[in-house]
Amino acid sequence: MRDLKKIHERFIRDGSSVRLGNLASDLLRLNKWILMRHRDEAIIDLMRKIAWLMEWSGDLELAELANMQREICRWRRTWPTEQARDILALRASQMSNRILEWSGLLDNNRI
Repeated sequence: MRDLKKIHERFIRDGSSVRLGNLASDLLRLNKWILMRHRDEAIIDLMRKIAWLMEWSGDLELAELANMQREICRWRRTWPTEQARDILALRASQMSNRILEWSGLLDNNRI
């Protein structure tokens, strides 16, 4: 993973909607990488980054986000688990959709 401090500084500059949108995007990327059988080391790094993005979103006080972070951390510690690839891909997609809903970026009124 690139420089964590730079990622943090860049991430927290954005408003909450954009931060959540970026997080949702990374979760969808995780889904795609798992389904494409991307390198396990890269998947682990992406899970690490996602967990940090969730941590840095703590100011939003979303209890469900904290639960998602714990789940991602558990997956990261046990990865690679061949039998669980499809399950993690599904969970990453579900989390992405949920977080995108929270972001408000899909609201018709924003256009």
